[in-house]
Amino acid sequence: MVKGYAFLVISFLLFTGVLITGLFHMEKRGLVFFALLGGSGALFSFSLLSYLWEVLNFLRQEYKKRSSLWSFLFDFLADLRLAIFIMLFIGILSMLGSTYVQQNQSIEFYLDRFGADLGLWLWKLWITDVFHSWYYIGFIVLLAINLTACSFKRLPRVWVHTFTKERFQKLDENLERHLKPLSLRTGATKESVIKLLGRLGFKVYVEEEANRTYLYAEKGRYSRLGVYVVHIGLLVIMAGALIDALLGVRGSVIVPEGSKSDNLVIPAKEKVIKLPFQIELEDFRIVSYEEEARKKGKQANTPFKDAIASFESDIRVIQDGKVVAKGMTAVNSPFDFGTYRIFQATYGLTGEAGRARIAIFDKALAPKDPQRAFLGEVELKAGKVSEFKDLLLSIERSTLNLEDERKGFEGELKPALLVKVLIKGKAYDVPVVYSPELSIIAQSQIPQLRDFPYTFFLVDFEPQFFSGLQVSRQPGTPIIWLGSILVVGGMVLAFYTVHRKVWLRIEGEDLKVAFWSHKFKEEFRRSFISSLEELKHEGVNLGEKPPNA
Repeated sequence: MVKGYAFLVISFLLFTGVLITGLFHMEKRGLVFFALLGGSGALFSFSLLSYLWEVLNFLRQEYKKRSSLWSFLFDFLADLRLAIFIMLFIGILSMLGSTYVQQNQSIEFYLDRFGADLGLWLWKLWITDVFHSWYYIGFIVLLAINLTACSFKRLPRVWVHTFTKERFQKLDENLERHLKPLSLRTGATKESVIKLLGRLGFKVYVEEEANRTYLYAEKGRYSRLGVYVVHIGLLVIMAGALIDALLGVRGSVIVPEGSKSDNLVIPAKEKVIKLPFQIELEDFRIVSYEEEARKKGKQANTPFKDAIASFESDIRVIQDGKVVAKGMTAVNSPFDFGTYRIFQATYGLTGEAGRARIAIFDKALAPKDPQRAFLGEVELKAGKVSEFKDLLLSIERSTLNLEDERKGFEGELKPALLVKVLIKGKAYDVPVVYSPELSIIAQSQIPQLRDFPYTFFLVDFEPQFFSGLQVSRQPGTPIIWLGSILVVGGMVLAFYTVHRKVWLRIEGEDLKVAFWSHKFKEEFRRSFISSLEELKHEGVNLGEKPPNA
């Protein structure tokens, strides 16, 4: 049955490897690929059917031996081969989700990237959101059940031999037949042997019986629990992953500069959910390599100094109308708020004004004395109201290129604004264009502005950007960290400590000693005999006798 299982695993890996190579590494899939796929698929199908037949026969025989259905199911779930196959599936699905198929995108993204047929199937099979798929969660739960069953099946036996009183056994004739001890002729006293064992780190238990002295010594017994601590850690990690899969969220929030939003778009599920807070984008910056070097006090001596090194967003988190947190998020530098993480993912132009600086002139004085007519400049920001003397100003509408809107998105700016002005309770809509001449013409031809006492000119202009922020909530992360610590601690306990036992019987000048070690038994046996030789330096004569002497 083991051979059949090995054949099944190898054929499964071969078929999966051919399939992944063809789907994700080949632009054109010719006759050779389909021949390999068919051959490996046939081999896997044959091995699967053969193994299932063997399993059915095996299970039928095993079920007859069991006293109950529960006992039979328990042994089936505790089978190591089941764990191996589950981990194979989880590993392949994790590889697909983290390497080959970008997760949580819209269906249009997959149709464009993988083609109509493959993209649609990836979407239908949940490969596009594999870590939240029902079958991935099912495999995690099944692995947790398998791990728990394995631990419960093996722990009682280990516990009896490691932590109960049953481990205190005398090296009498009955135990001697089982342990096959080494016989030595020595004048060693009980005290000298106990002293040696203590020096080697053993805890010694002594029992006297007539002219015999029985010694039982052990150390590192907690090493046997290391594997179970690892099992517990893995279960904790799986619990954290399950919590993330069921309760976690990951999506995108698009926020223009000066605006706020609480709409979390989840492309993989094609739905929008409301966050319990709003994200306000105060400012967005594109950072070049030269600017990044300047921040670090260095000089960017590179032909790519003007290239984009990063992009940053200054954000505020608003909850119940109050600012509860603020900070910056940048590429590879997320902003944390409670159990949420906010990442800088994308950016782009909204097609409107972000900042504009306008010069304000007195309309009546401008033709006679332009210098006296100049009243000052005011900066306008998208979504904000600015004050200037008795004026309240804001950007009502805007465009990046008055002549060709498409060119504005390509960086060719010929902006135009419609500025909302409130003066003494009366509102005006004032057009401001990139050209001063056009601004004068536009403002003079609007009847509603005849009594407006000012003329506006555009001095400076910056387009408005939006930030594409990826927001994720992973409530299971602290639990996963706890599980990771337990796994590391369990591995240290299991690999760097060894459970060892020594049984001795001293009878006159005869010494019989038996060894047991959880790992490295022969190495321990040699080192302990060498340690016994040290008794010679304490004036004790050792002469090894034949085992049956």
